[in-house]
Amino acid sequence: MKGLLDDAGAEETIGRLRGLLKGRADSYEIYFSLQKGLGVEARDGAVDALKGRSSKGVGLRTISGRRLGFAFTSVLSDGALSDLVESAISGSTESSEDEHLKLPGPQQGPAEEDLGLFDASFGTRPEEDLIRAAVEIEEAALSFDPRVKRVRKASCSESLGAGRLVNSNGVDITHAATYYSGSVTAVAEAGGEAQMGWEMGTGHKGTDVDGRSIGSKAAENAVKRLGARTIKTTRCGAIIENIVACELLEALAGSFLGDSVLKGKSMLAGRKGKKVASGALNILDDGALSGGWATSAFDAEGTSSRKTALVLEGVCRGYLYDTYWAGRAGTASTGNAVRGGYKSTPGIGITNLYIEKGERGFETLLKELGSGLFITELLGVHTINAVSGDFSLGAAGFRVENGEITSPVRGMAISGNLLGLFSSVAECASDLRFIGSIGAPGLLVEQIEASGT
Repeated sequence: MKGLLDDAGAEETIGRLRGLLKGRADSYEIYFSLQKGLGVEARDGAVDALKGRSSKGVGLRTISGRRLGFAFTSVLSDGALSDLVESAISGSTESSEDEHLKLPGPQQGPAEEDLGLFDASFGTRPEEDLIRAAVEIEEAALSFDPRVKRVRKASCSESLGAGRLVNSNGVDITHAATYYSGSVTAVAEAGGEAQMGWEMGTGHKGTDVDGRSIGSKAAENAVKRLGARTIKTTRCGAIIENIVACELLEALAGSFLGDSVLKGKSMLAGRKGKKVASGALNILDDGALSGGWATSAFDAEGTSSRKTALVLEGVCRGYLYDTYWAGRAGTASTGNAVRGGYKSTPGIGITNLYIEKGERGFETLLKELGSGLFITELLGVHTINAVSGDFSLGAAGFRVENGEITSPVRGMAISGNLLGLFSSVAECASDLRFIGSIGAPGLLVEQIEASGT
């Protein structure tokens, strides 16, 4: 990994900046970033779009007299690096003093090579192979059932993200990960009706993405929804599909961030140690999760990654912090500093946030439900109020009768409160699935009210 970054100029750039910064700031942080990627979209068996990207640059944070300065550049010449230092130093003289500004020191983290994040074959595969993979996804969807008439955005992508972080306290760490993904939306038509089905696959290794499986599953999801009918307003038990549960957890994610809590912009503010969800629910954030989409040995400012329990048996156990907001809260960082790249300073974010899976399988929970609804789609999850948790969302899914999934239903509306919904979870299934860095199993819910016709 270090060789990869040094080939891009990391060692030389960092060395020059260290020299330029000597005696100029009380403390500093240098972040060198390298990004590469290629994405393909297929249509009608051929390339519809081919997008490549490559960038590198360096960001610099300085602290002088409790004042923060920041600057970045993608130009790595001597003159540009000298200007970078001047910009950061001068910026710190114009900012206000803040006693909580500080940088972490060296820490012991997990070995990055043991986390399953890097595919050494990255960049060796011809573009034609990635094109064929996208075409394969499209073909698998179209060949699944004659009612699948077309697809939208059959795509594949591969990318590399690497960085080296050095600070004046002795931190010197590197990170590199490869990312592979494939996705498609299939459209099925019958009797003047059209339904869409979506599927995706992701992983850190090229072999993690099975194009045929992605295409077939998207088509299956579309076909199963044909013939959906509206229902009368009902109050019943339900199972929320794992993908939908991921969306709901993502809506709650911001409430775990320490800055939101301190600012009173979290529905969990002031609720540490209190029951906020069902006793069947455990929510964790794990930056060191093997193979996780957001896994790394250290966070974006050099604090070691770790697993943090946020909700255990329904009780709020804590929040997520970076160094700065931990100082503001009078606690320690949880290793949750994240950054969008060299053009930005770190802030608090989730890593691999997930609801812990249960012991029983999805089919067993269906039998446990007996009759009710299987919710496979919620519309407008992004509109859930981030502070109160109140929501009113469109929904679709299937009837469940005698423990079996039967007819598709649509045109429902579900309203309530997010924490209230999580409080009604009777059991978590064992089918934990991650969509990016958010994971959840299927959730058996004691009761929902679905407004229909």
